[in-house]
Amino acid sequence: MKKHVYVSVMGTIGAGKTTVSKLLAKELNFQLLEEHFGENAFLPRFYQDMKRWAFHSQMFFLMEKIKQMLETHKILKKYSVVQDTPIQQDALSYAKAQYILGNMDDAEWWLYLKVYRAFEPFLPVPDLIIYLEASAESLLGRIQRRGRAYEQKIPTNYLELLDMLNHRWLKENQSIPTLIVETDHLDIVRNKKAKTKLVSYVKSALQTKPLSGSTRHILRLHQLDI
Repeated sequence: MKKHVYVSVMGTIGAGKTTVSKLLAKELNFQLLEEHFGENAFLPRFYQDMKRWAFHSQMFFLMEKIKQMLETHKILKKYSVVQDTPIQQDALSYAKAQYILGNMDDAEWWLYLKVYRAFEPFLPVPDLIIYLEASAESLLGRIQRRGRAYEQKIPTNYLELLDMLNHRWLKENQSIPTLIVETDHLDIVRNKKAKTKLVSYVKSALQTKPLSGSTRHILRLHQLDI
């Protein structure tokens, strides 16, 4: 494993990205790069009127993530990092879903992609993406339990669309090593063994030499053999 590594945690809303990111930061002594969704003043408005506020909300997230990742270049000189949600998911799942649903028109989607593509060559690429797999039923249950008021009316078909776009990216990804973790029956909040197993698998994935060329490097873990 190289001296300082960059890990990003990916998954549909409610998959547990923040929980896993915080766990890995603590257990691996990595710098945590958080997603500052609470600072997005457009997000509650978006869930009230998606068509009116989709572009504003997605552009806020994009610019915040670009700023974060440009700063990551400096952080990686001193520390390894774990990030809550890679920019690839922001652009090719969350934002693209709004375009597919008609909440962003052609001009807005074109401008969004233009900004994303302009910065993309200058951004660091994760050494490993951890994808948290979860069913729509599990996602809805977790969203309800965490109790963010503006999330309570998220429709199931929206989660299913995000999940489909995430899996499309996973299928098309030919360069970033990916660790897929099944989370429907995985309780890393209360199950100490699950926490230990997850951290152990992530360490192993980071120490495994990635396959060369365009070959995908995916490890799929089912309930972490617990």
